[in-house]
Amino acid sequence: VAIAAGATWRADGFGRSCLKPLETLAPVERLFTPDDIMAGRLPEGPCVIYDDDHYYMACVIADRLRAADLPVTFVTSEDRVAAWGANTAEQSQSQKRLIELEVGIVTAHTLAGFDGRAVDLACAYSERPRRVAAEALVLVTARRPNDTLYRDLQARVEADAQGAPKSLKRIGDCEAPAIIAAAVFAGHRYARELDADVDVDVPLRLDRVFAVGD
Repeated sequence: VAIAAGATWRADGFGRSCLKPLETLAPVERLFTPDDIMAGRLPEGPCVIYDDDHYYMACVIADRLRAADLPVTFVTSEDRVAAWGANTAEQSQSQKRLIELEVGIVTAHTLAGFDGRAVDLACAYSERPRRVAAEALVLVTARRPNDTLYRDLQARVEADAQGAPKSLKRIGDCEAPAIIAAAVFAGHRYARELDADVDVDVPLRLDRVFAVGD
């Protein structure tokens, strides 16, 4: 059995620049994630998108909200929009698109809190506070694996329960949320290694070290 149940975007502020959930985010009904936006649950007023993911997702969400004629301020903890997109030649186009959509852009600021009226930020370098008026906050920070089914089945395997699968593995975002290409690779790799004489728990050796004499 292979579990590929995906992952869900977090709504608690946990991400690259904040390694624990924030307790200063309220009210809950005014907090949104990419999952909410894609499902059609949209804010009703001016909103801040906080991007701690640094790739394409926050830009896509900004585009969707502007299509709904909502005022948007894009905040990122990085020094530029979609910073990781520089590795895929997408960064400049992403930032250009936001400018064309008249999205406000605030770089190098981390999330500190939200009270339903404004978002509290802190400069990533000086920690100087900044407050941006907003009625909603969209969090594009990190994803949590949907691994409940995997853990339930794993408990049955460990207990040697009747009907438990002979082999069990979680793959893709269910194991570690990443980009789409990584999820596709995980599926192909699982299929290729199924029933093969390969220890899938041992990472492949990409580099080998040789001692060089004088």
